[in-house]
Amino acid sequence: MENFSLLPASTLIRPEGFECDCGRKHIASGLKSISVGSGVINAVPEVLTSLGIKKPFIVTDCNEYEAAGKRAEAILKAAGIPYSLHVIPGEPEKRITPSEFAMGSIALNLDVSCDAILCVGSGVMNDLCKTIANLTGKPLAVIATAPSMDGYASDVASMVVNNIKLTLKEVIPAALVCDVDIMSQAPMHMLHAGLGDMIGKFSALCEWKIATIIKGEYYCAETAALVRESLRRITEGSNGVKDRNPESIKSIAEGLILSGIAMAYVGHSRPASGLEHYFSHCWEMMYLAKGEECDLHGIQVGVGTLLVLKIYEYIKTLKPDMERVKAAADSFDPDAWEANIRRVFVDTADGIIAMEKKLGKNEGAARMARAAKIIENWDEILKIAEEAPSFVEIESIMKNAGMPTTPEEIGISKKEVIDAFVCSRDVRDKYLLSSMLWDIGYMDDVAKFLESTL
Repeated sequence: MENFSLLPASTLIRPEGFECDCGRKHIASGLKSISVGSGVINAVPEVLTSLGIKKPFIVTDCNEYEAAGKRAEAILKAAGIPYSLHVIPGEPEKRITPSEFAMGSIALNLDVSCDAILCVGSGVMNDLCKTIANLTGKPLAVIATAPSMDGYASDVASMVVNNIKLTLKEVIPAALVCDVDIMSQAPMHMLHAGLGDMIGKFSALCEWKIATIIKGEYYCAETAALVRESLRRITEGSNGVKDRNPESIKSIAEGLILSGIAMAYVGHSRPASGLEHYFSHCWEMMYLAKGEECDLHGIQVGVGTLLVLKIYEYIKTLKPDMERVKAAADSFDPDAWEANIRRVFVDTADGIIAMEKKLGKNEGAARMARAAKIIENWDEILKIAEEAPSFVEIESIMKNAGMPTTPEEIGISKKEVIDAFVCSRDVRDKYLLSSMLWDIGYMDDVAKFLESTL
């Protein structure tokens, strides 16, 4: 088997893919072109031509239009390539939400004579354009404006539907154009978001292995190694972020792309997302319910990662037993659980409660069976916990880059931290570190410990 963990992204997208020891063949199906470097936006006409695209429909917002949209227009005009343009209405100081309302703006202005979608932007634009490309069946090309999130090369999109944050299966872009000259000039908080999103992979990779033990989920060591290698490169150059060092920005951009490829390889988000991301998801849902805006996803993920690393340290002191599990299962009150979900998520609670009725995560017998598996394999789980970097190590990386490291710094209260932790296992169908702690009856203990550290 060919070791692909050290290969460049341009090789990882080869059409024939890679046979792997995990028993699967890994293919980043649909991704045909990746350009990362200085001035690569000038090659957009050649990229579009190579994909057979004759008239792209450009989708962007007012900020991203200023960052790269104007330039893209000028380049297409100079090359004689016709196009249509839609700038999603909004105020420069307010972020657009990837919701059904933004999707409606794109759909109602779609030029059906165009044969492709050309996204100019970062996270939200990427999610919206993947969705419209999937709905229309048109290929998608992306001009990335900031190394702020890991979804560029993945086939999923984070969308807000009825105020619930969902991960939807969409299309993978056919081409990514990541001009480091443009990306390095992105707002500093977006650079921090990209670093924070990548830092979250440290805890996510550990959680993937733990979920494999408890739930029997599929695991690929080579794909995990691919993400770890990108983490190594990024952390080595993280000091250059605050100075907008082009090599540091390029490393983050490449790492984010590799994470997306890793997700495409295994068909889910495990290589890139765990409890640290769910802190962010929960905060976003809580703030949406209040009609307020929280910080960027990647910045929240960075803070969430530090919270998870504290939890890993605490886990090392635990010794679960079935007596505690039985007591926790017997005392579980479904009415109190539902009341808490409604308190935290307000109008979005109905969808979460309906999902629980469908999945039965709280059902006693299933919980007891999972807990028995956890206790049987506790020593192995502790070894995985030891693989996580220390809190001090990651905090130092984040501080040196000028990033916020505490919930307080990003406007998150102690109560919002604990609510997000307790409810994290409920918002989607994914087995998290918090799911494990709930199964073995330690959720309240860890919540109290976490609160004591804030």
